[in-house]
Amino acid sequence: MNITLISNLYPNKLEPTKGVFIKQLAERLNESHQVTVISPVPWRPAFLTNADNSVPAEDKINNIKIYYPRYLVIPKILRSLTATFFNWGIKSTLSKLKAQGLADIVSAHWVYPDGVGSLLAAKKLNLPVTLHALGCDINEYTKYFLRRRQIVSAMNKANANVVKSNELKSKLVALGVNENKISVILNGVDKNKFQNIDQTKAREKLDLDPSEKYVIFIGNFQIEKGLNHLLDAVHQIKDRPFKLLVVGDGRLKTQVEAQIKELSISDKVQLVGRVSHEMIPVYMSAANLLCLPSLREGCPNVVIESLTCGTPVVASKVGAVPDMITNETHGKMVEPANSQALAEAIDQCLDLKNSSTLNFEWYSWEENAEKISQVFNASI
Repeated sequence: MNITLISNLYPNKLEPTKGVFIKQLAERLNESHQVTVISPVPWRPAFLTNADNSVPAEDKINNIKIYYPRYLVIPKILRSLTATFFNWGIKSTLSKLKAQGLADIVSAHWVYPDGVGSLLAAKKLNLPVTLHALGCDINEYTKYFLRRRQIVSAMNKANANVVKSNELKSKLVALGVNENKISVILNGVDKNKFQNIDQTKAREKLDLDPSEKYVIFIGNFQIEKGLNHLLDAVHQIKDRPFKLLVVGDGRLKTQVEAQIKELSISDKVQLVGRVSHEMIPVYMSAANLLCLPSLREGCPNVVIESLTCGTPVVASKVGAVPDMITNETHGKMVEPANSQALAEAIDQCLDLKNSSTLNFEWYSWEENAEKISQVFNASI
């Protein structure tokens, strides 16, 4: 089968760690099918912003051909037209791939604008389409009337839809999406990369104190990731010595640094910055606990990966998290945006890794790709 995967979240030379989970799926699908990727890049008029044009028009990563066409984005206005602009940006590339016999089905990841725009382009070419809802695309964009109408209409017109959690499916059905067109398939995990590394060896590799307790946060500095609530929680834990390792970066870095200073917790927090994906299992194995304080999520791979590495998790009860943290050895869930509950859960779980055996089984990306392939086969 020739699969055209479309998503603006696919990694590129400028953002090599973006959408790694989509890249992992594409590479597994490519083992038994032929995958070509269209990953549109936002283009803004020069008088509005200093656009970065360093992403090439084409590339090839791990034997997958990737096209990076541009599509118009005007900051803060005309957002209900973004899917139309997305369609205009990809349609010539998709038409070319169909003419070359490289597009038996279109698989669009991130429903707005990607899914809506991809459906517009694919239906003009009489190509079947599957739309993949990841979480924030539904949780955020369905708040707006015009975008919500487009999303619901596109998902009802698609041949099939794949979502990352039962919670997301329930939300879409309530919005008016046909339940029979929705499959719940959670992300897989790379079992070759994410393994339980000896904690002492992991800490030696990272030059971390072998006797310290470490909580780790891994993610972008964005409002929805809830890092501000985690920093508040760290401030509230007075009588428990530990350090928070913050792995990541983003546009809110200045605010994060200011909050750390304001709360006088500089001695408790270490800003690590971004690290390569290959180093993530080392950090997870070195830590006593991973914390995901997100306000909303789809299927957060960081939880699956941490548990696979043998490190318990304290996480907000959002998205697919309840499908992952299923017993007390896995950690605890708290309501989002509740720093007091977060502080109590961290305090209770700091010794969990060394006091109990974490029993966690999850399916691989190969098994995930097989589930997705079954959806494709039923759609053609």
